[in-house]
Order: sequence, then C-alpha cells, then structure tokens
Amino acid sequence: MKLIPNSILYFVGFCSSASLALCWVFYNSNKPMFCWTIYIGILLGVIVGILKWQNEIWKRIKNNIKINISCLMEYPIKGNGESTYRDTKNPRIIINNSGPITAISISVEIVTYLYNITENKIDYVFKSGFNNFEHAVSAEELKPFSTIEHNTIGVNGINLIAVYVVNINYHRKSDMKFFTLNEYFFTHNKKIYNNSEFKNNKNYKKIVRTVKSFNPNIAKNNEIKLTATTKQSWFMESNPSLLHRINNDGSVTFAGLPEIQSKSRIKGFPHLLVTPSRFKESGNFIKAEINGENIIMTVRYKVNNIGDMAALITEDGFTSIIEIPSGGKRYYSNTFEITRSTNNNKSLKEFINMIEMGKETPLITLNLLYRPKNENNKLYKVVVIYRFSINSVKLIKN
Repeated sequence: MKLIPNSILYFVGFCSSASLALCWVFYNSNKPMFCWTIYIGILLGVIVGILKWQNEIWKRIKNNIKINISCLMEYPIKGNGESTYRDTKNPRIIINNSGPITAISISVEIVTYLYNITENKIDYVFKSGFNNFEHAVSAEELKPFSTIEHNTIGVNGINLIAVYVVNINYHRKSDMKFFTLNEYFFTHNKKIYNNSEFKNNKNYKKIVRTVKSFNPNIAKNNEIKLTATTKQSWFMESNPSLLHRINNDGSVTFAGLPEIQSKSRIKGFPHLLVTPSRFKESGNFIKAEINGENIIMTVRYKVNNIGDMAALITEDGFTSIIEIPSGGKRYYSNTFEITRSTNNNKSLKEFINMIEMGKETPLITLNLLYRPKNENNKLYKVVVIYRFSINSVKLIKN
C-alpha cells in the first residue's frame, strides 16, 4: 500500500467528470459511444473513491506507526586494517532511526554530571552546545535506517563517574507529532554503561536520584558551558576556581574544587600563613614595569607552613611548583598584567609614578592553591586580599 499523490487523484477525478459530461453529447447521436463514455466515467469515479479510501487508511496506519528512534554511546574505532582499536578518550553518541518513518527537526541536548563517589555528591555539571546554540546536535531530518553521530568530550578524574543525560526531541514527518527520548549513559574507568547495564552498580539508585534532584541554582559555580566549535574542537567557560585541563587527546581531567583552608590547624595536614614580603633589591612591596601597552606588576609573599605535613604549591591543581616542608618557609611571587581601558589615555609611566608616590594603591587578591604531600586527593586554597603601596600593605581579608 502506498500513498497516492493528490495530483493523480485530481486528474482521475477530472477524467471521470469529463467522461460523464461527454456521454450526454453522444446520447442521441451515437449510442455505443454513449455507453462507453458513461461506463468509463463511472469506472473512473469508482477508482477515485477507492484511491481516496486507500489514502485515508494509509494515513491512519502511517500515523499509528511508532517511529523507532534509539540512542547509544560507544568509544569510536580508530585506525585501519589490523591496527584498529577503540579510542577510550572521547565517547560518541549515535542516534539511529531503525523504523520506516522519517524524523524531522531533531535537536539533542547533552548534560553531563560528574558524580563524586567518595563524597556522594555532584561536583560539576557541564552542558554541551554547538556554536551559538544550546543544543549539542541538530538535524533537519533523520531518514529511515540512517544515523547521526556526535562526538562528546571524555572525562576522567579521581573517584568520578560521568553521567551523560541525553534528551532527543524530534517530530514524526507523517503528521508532525512531537516525540522526546531520554537516555542515561555512565562512564567509569574508561568503560561505558547504558542505563540497564549500570543498574547492577551499587551506587546506581543513589546517583540517578541525585542527578534527577540536582538543583542548578545551588551549584552555579560548578557549571561548565562546553561549546563545540567544530566536531572535534571545544572551548570551555567555567568558574575560575574549577580546576580542569584539556589533554592533548581532547579529554578533560578534573582536579576538583579546592577547599578553603580551615582557620585552625588540622592535625596531620599542612597549614599555610601568607603575608606580603618586600623585594630584597628595592625594599618595595611592588615591582612594576612597562611591557608594550601594558604594565607587568609583581608582588611577593612569604609563605610559612606551620602545619604537620609538607605542602605542594600548585597553579593548575596538578603540577607541583614549590614544596614547603613542615615548619619551613618559601617565597611566592604573584605576577599579573594591568591593561588600560579603551578611553584611558594616561601615560603608563605616569601610572607607575602614582603607585610609587602612594597615590595609587592596588587591591590585590591571591588565591594560593596547595596539596598536602600525604594526600593527593585533597586540594586547598588560601585567599588573602591586601591593599598594596610601595612601602606598606593593609590586610583586607584573610
């Protein structure tokens, strides 16, 4: 059974009407032609009726056919010949239409929740988009027995399970009825699990319940907007305190949100005291120099570790740059660039002179990150705010 175009129905209907009109022309002059024309007209009229009835039946059947859209996640196969392998860095979403009906106006939203197994909470959530759109995937249509593939960004981290929530919205072409499909996928230790497979995990109910009850307004600082500029390239917008890095293979490693160092010492852990320090060569608290159209400013801090364990100072949450033993001290320089606003025509030399004369006193915040040497899973942050002049400093917040 096939849907007959309306143009054919109109043509056959016209021929039927024309034959019935001609039969009256031959009624008195040509009896055989009269019989043939009335017979053809009636026959064509019956055919039109049958075709219309068939179309109505086909429309009902077609509109009741369930469109069969499914979604799966897998690691893509790379290489060729005998050297093929599964690339376990960045998983791929595959949307498949295995039914006879075309889906149109497809849009796919992907939200990834990073669940902390140790603390039983969602540490971060990031939303995938493409260029200036909120959705990660879109397509005008998905024809029967065809697929759409989309590369997501892989996540690995300490004690993290990544939960990918995929929402697929589309319309059935035959009657424009709207459908939505919601799927859960989980990645842990470079393995992918669909929803039914992951139900065997002891944390399944707790994780899904936490994801479904997650309130994004409470965790705005933990949100990342992940935007695909091409199929293989992403850029990330996030809170500055969220420490992550994009690896060479495109995967993302999360160091974790730093904890604010406790005001009191914790036994068995480092504890840092951070105070501004003068530069030996000048005796000043500030060093400033012109670099092109900007000013490079440096302030120096003395960092004392009065805790029980060595502290590893880090700038990216991963790589240690300074080790401060228990009872030891080190000096840490904070260098940053000052850029003039668009309408500021003041000479940079004049600005430096104003700093040296004490007419400009910059308010400078230091976020010093460190890890306890005996606990790689912990990341702490010391925040100090001082107002600096050449010969004095004033504590604003510690």
